[in-house]
Amino acid sequence: MKRSLRIFVSLPWIVLAGCQPAPEEDRMSEPPPPPAALIAPVRESMSIEEKLARLQGELDAALARDRLDVQAYAHVYRAEAITDRLLESEPAVAWLSIAYGVESWLRQLQALADRVVAQIRRDEPEANIRRDIERLRESVATLRNHIAESDGRRPPPSLDSLLASFTIDSMPTGIDRESIGQP
Repeated sequence: MKRSLRIFVSLPWIVLAGCQPAPEEDRMSEPPPPPAALIAPVRESMSIEEKLARLQGELDAALARDRLDVQAYAHVYRAEAITDRLLESEPAVAWLSIAYGVESWLRQLQALADRVVAQIRRDEPEANIRRDIERLRESVATLRNHIAESDGRRPPPSLDSLLASFTIDSMPTGIDRESIGQP
């Protein structure tokens, strides 16, 4: 009887203790940053090159601080907002001289910027965040250089267009047609 009474009295306290939110969930449930159009220091009419220059400036400002504090994070949030708006402008060149597409590179910049913001929101170690900010900054600088050096080559034809130029029966397979479908 005493044991069941002790369990009955203890059970509500155990349930209440287990219902407390985890600190990680509190950090992840913080409100998201404002929309990119509000905090990004870019206009729709700006070229890709101008937007990349602004992006690099924000990343430089964040890295110039000794610690990643509130001011540095503000620069990172603005940089991430700029990456969200990079594809609004048509790039001057679609294909770089290193045989890589500009749009693909811009999407990679967006993904890395999103990763940095996620690291900040998860309160990851400063060294990890700083390393990814440096990687993002280096990638932006490299893209800017490749765009400046680009020779305006056209991208290679898509696989779909290449395959559309062949009929299925015209491709040599090295297999005897009579043996197809035979065990």
